[in-house]
Amino acid sequence: MESELRVKPIRYHEIDLLRFIAAFVVLMYHYVFRGYNHDQLSPVNYPFLGSIFKYGYLGVELFFIISGYVVLMSAYHKNVREFFVSRVVRLYPAFWIACTLCFGITYLFAPLQGQPGWSVYLDVHPRQYLVNLTMLHYFFGYGNIDGVYWTLTYEIVFYFLISLLIGYDLVKHLPLLLAVWLVYCGVVGFKPMGSASAAPFATLFFPAYAPYFVGGMLFYMIQQRLGNRRYLLILLIISWALGVRSALAESREYSKWFGQPFSPEITAILVTLLFSLFLLIIFRKIDLHRYTGLVWLGTLTYPLYLLHHNIGFILYQRIGNTVDKYVLLIGITGFMIVLSYVLHMYIEKPLSQFLKRKLVTVFKHFDKTIPIEHVY
Repeated sequence: MESELRVKPIRYHEIDLLRFIAAFVVLMYHYVFRGYNHDQLSPVNYPFLGSIFKYGYLGVELFFIISGYVVLMSAYHKNVREFFVSRVVRLYPAFWIACTLCFGITYLFAPLQGQPGWSVYLDVHPRQYLVNLTMLHYFFGYGNIDGVYWTLTYEIVFYFLISLLIGYDLVKHLPLLLAVWLVYCGVVGFKPMGSASAAPFATLFFPAYAPYFVGGMLFYMIQQRLGNRRYLLILLIISWALGVRSALAESREYSKWFGQPFSPEITAILVTLLFSLFLLIIFRKIDLHRYTGLVWLGTLTYPLYLLHHNIGFILYQRIGNTVDKYVLLIGITGFMIVLSYVLHMYIEKPLSQFLKRKLVTVFKHFDKTIPIEHVY
């Protein structure tokens, strides 16, 4: 196991491209459909684009599949501390900056309650911001500073489960554990965190979105032959079926929320497409290794996802009625991409390197003062 854990993971440029596509369709879903059709977030209507990108929320499901794949790949060559450092360095620097920008701009420029354009999603306060910086705000009973941060709670819980697998040397039992997890999801059904029907136990195993994380892990295991391939393929088919079921349940909720239908056929086809694309990637039927520039798209994805929601909607509210709506859409999207690049290059990278050095130093000191067997 130790030798396996030290193998450096391969970077697949196809996944960098998928990351960017996921972030882009979520952005388009917000800008051309979600913002106008609910909560007064945007005064600008895009009827045609909205009819297409109304399904862009499924970009989140794609993110979850990617996370299952990439995080398990990371776990196979790290111990608990290394995994912890890698996740903290990956998630927090960009998040701290994006959260601060989103809070500051929302707090200063969002409409006040009672004014046109006010929304509960744009109603933030300093204590909420401070707790959000921990990324554990859900567990402290605080709302998201930005509308997209809800997905980070799922990521944090998933990382916690992976750390348990590493710490207790359960990775070798992963096929069985994933089978049990899928059975649990099949029995419990679609219960998102925070919903009235979700029990506390459902928070730990998040059955609404777990099939996508499990699917991502299975893709990695099948690719690396980490178990009986036929058995893993059967589990993958089950995770796909449960993913389709969850997506259909989610689309029914959205149909009620937005007061317009979401096609179950289109929803099922899109989820199937996500799984199919990943299957083609792991069997190298789609191979973009020559296109090294795709790495840049991958690095911009996380900042773009974190930044686009509140800041974008405030821009829409401020200038939405003064500029051609398509020029506005292109302009705001371009601005968000440039802002993401600046955040990544000049803030996230140096801050990540600084944070990594500090954490490594702390753990080295920790090793000198506490016996290693007491750490795990």
